[in-house]
Amino acid sequence: MNNAELQRIKQRYNIVGNCEALNHILDVALQVAPTDLSVLIVGESGVGKEIIPRVIHDNSPRKREKYFAINCGSIPEGTIDSELFGHVKGSYTGAINDSPGYFGVANKGTLFLDEVGELPLATQARLLRVLETGEYIPVGGTEIRKTDVRIVAATNVNIRQAISEGRFREDLYYRLNSIPIQMPALRERGEDIVLLFRLFAMQMAEKYHMERVTLTDEAKHMLMRYKWPGNVRQLKNITEQISVLSQERIITPQILSRFIPQDQETTQLAVIKNNSDHSFENEREILYKILFELRGNVNDMRREMSQLKKQMEDVKTSPSPAITPIQPIQPINPISPILEDAEAEEYIEPTPEQENLNLNDLSRQMLEKALERNNGNRKKAAQELGISDRTLYRRLKQYGLMLVFFISTLFMSSCYTFNGASIDYNKTKTIQIADFPLRTSYVWGPMASIFNNQLKDQYANHTKLIQVKRNGDLQISGEIVRYEQRNKSVSSEGYSAQTELSMTVNVRFTNNAKHDEDFERQFTATSTYETTQSLNAVQEELVTQMVKEITDQIFNATVANW
Repeated sequence: MNNAELQRIKQRYNIVGNCEALNHILDVALQVAPTDLSVLIVGESGVGKEIIPRVIHDNSPRKREKYFAINCGSIPEGTIDSELFGHVKGSYTGAINDSPGYFGVANKGTLFLDEVGELPLATQARLLRVLETGEYIPVGGTEIRKTDVRIVAATNVNIRQAISEGRFREDLYYRLNSIPIQMPALRERGEDIVLLFRLFAMQMAEKYHMERVTLTDEAKHMLMRYKWPGNVRQLKNITEQISVLSQERIITPQILSRFIPQDQETTQLAVIKNNSDHSFENEREILYKILFELRGNVNDMRREMSQLKKQMEDVKTSPSPAITPIQPIQPINPISPILEDAEAEEYIEPTPEQENLNLNDLSRQMLEKALERNNGNRKKAAQELGISDRTLYRRLKQYGLMLVFFISTLFMSSCYTFNGASIDYNKTKTIQIADFPLRTSYVWGPMASIFNNQLKDQYANHTKLIQVKRNGDLQISGEIVRYEQRNKSVSSEGYSAQTELSMTVNVRFTNNAKHDEDFERQFTATSTYETTQSLNAVQEELVTQMVKEITDQIFNATVANW
C-alpha cells in the first residue's frame, strides 16, 4: 500500500501515528477487506481495536450493508444467545414476539464481536456452527435459518491460556483466527505517544477555548518511557487532566510527574511463587482440594466416633468394681462459740433462665432439627415440617442455613461419597459430559446453563473422575425434553390454588470401555407454587430446585449402574 493511500485511511478514521506496527496493521486490514475471511484482533484494553473492523467493513464488498459492533462481555449470559441468534415467541418469559437476533438482522453485512473471549461455552458452540455452515437455530425454535455474515472478533484475553483452562473452545479459536491481527500497546509506539498527546491537547483547547498545553523535550521523553497500562485511553485522560488543572501551559517533567502515577506499573498478571511442586490453575481446583481435605476430616471424625462408641459399650458391659465398706463417722469435738457482730445480707432470689420466645429463632431451630433428623434430606424435612420444598428452600436462604445444609449433607448423607466408592478408578479415569440442549416447546432461557453447570459440578464434587471434552471412559449426553406447568389443585371456591412446574431430562449413559453397560433413561422433577404468585418471581428458584433433584438422580444412576 502506497503512502498516499495510507494517509487517506488515517485521515478518514482519525488514526494518529506513524509507527511501523500500526502501518502494517492498516495494510493487512485493507488486504483482507475484499475477502470473507474471519479476522481475530488481539490486543490490550484501550489500544483502539474497534477501529480495525470499521476499516475492514468500509473497504469490503459489504460496505453498503449493515455493520453491528457487539460487546459480548456486557450482555448477560442468560440472554446472549437470544441477542445473537434471536428467539421465537413464547420461548421464555417475556418473549412476546419473534426476534431475528443480530445474525438475522446483519445478513449480508458484518458483525464485530468485541470481547469474544467472554462468551459462554454454550454460545461458543452456536457461533462455531454459524462460522462453519452459516446455519443457526433461534432460541426455542426448531427451524434452521441461514445467514451470510462476515465476522470480525476482538479480545484482550490470552486465548491460549483460556483454551488450556477450558474457558474457550480450541476449534472456535482456529475458525476465528483465519487472519490474526496483533494490535501494538501504546508503550511500543514510540513517538506516536507525543503525537497523540498533541492531538488530545488541541481537542481540549478548541472545545473549552483555552490555551493549548505543550511539552518540553524532557517531558516528551518522560511520556515515552512510561509503561501506559491503560494505553490510549489512559493517555487521553491524563492529557485532559493536565489541560484543565495545570496553571502552566508549558509542561515540564516536574509538572508531568504530578499527573502520571509513580507506583510501579505492570501490564502483566502477578505471578505467585511457591516452593511446592503443586500449583493451582484456577479457583475450582482450590475448591476441589478443600473438599477432599474436608472428606478426610469427616472420615477421621467418623472413625473416632466409632472408637468412642465401642469404648462406651465396653464400659457398660464390664463388671462393676467391689464396693469398699464405709468407715463409721468419728464424732466431732464441739467448737467453742465465738461471739461476733452479725451483718445482715440481702438475699436475692435467682431468676430462672428466660425462655426464648422469638419466632425467628424458634423457626430456625425447627429447621435445623428437621434437617438433622432426616440426615440432610430437604424433601423429607419439608414433609415433617408440613411445608413445601420451595418454602423450606426460601427459609434456608432467609436464615443463612444454606452453607449449614451443604456441610450437613457432607457429614450425614448416605447417598453420596466424595471418592465415588462404586467406581473403579483403576479402570475408569475420565468422563465426558456433553451440554444438554433444550428440546421443549416452552423454554426459559437460563435453564440449560443452570442444568449443565450443576451436572458437571455434581461429578466434579463427588468423584475423582477427570472431565474431558472428548473420548472419555464414561460419557453422559442427552437433552431437556419437557418443561411445562399445569394446575395441581382447586380451591373450595372453584379456582386453581396451586400450579405444578415439571421438568424432564432424557439421558444417555455410555461406557466406552464396556458398551453392554450402556443405557438410556428419563428423569423428572416437579415443584409447585401458589397460583397467586407470578411465575417470573419464582421461576429461577423452582428451576434450581428441580435441576438439583434431577442431577442427583442422574448421579445415583451412574454410581448404581457403573
